[in-house]
Amino acid sequence: MFLSNGEMQAAAAQVHEISAVMTRAITELGSPHSWSGADAERFERDWNDLVTSRLTAAANKLDGISFEDIKDVLLG
Repeated sequence: MFLSNGEMQAAAAQVHEISAVMTRAITELGSPHSWSGADAERFERDWNDLVTSRLTAAANKLDGISFEDIKDVLLG
């Protein structure tokens, strides 16, 4: 099954939104009266260093792929 350009863009938008929601949640974890300490700091750092960049890269790839590009690769 192939996705149309619009569907690819919608998928990219969903990944961007998931990233934004999770980043807000991680930020809220560090707010007062919440999880704190070295473990919380490490979790936030790891999230930012490992996950956020990969989600952004995945969304950007989805944004940059067009149906024509895929068809060209598959059909030679």
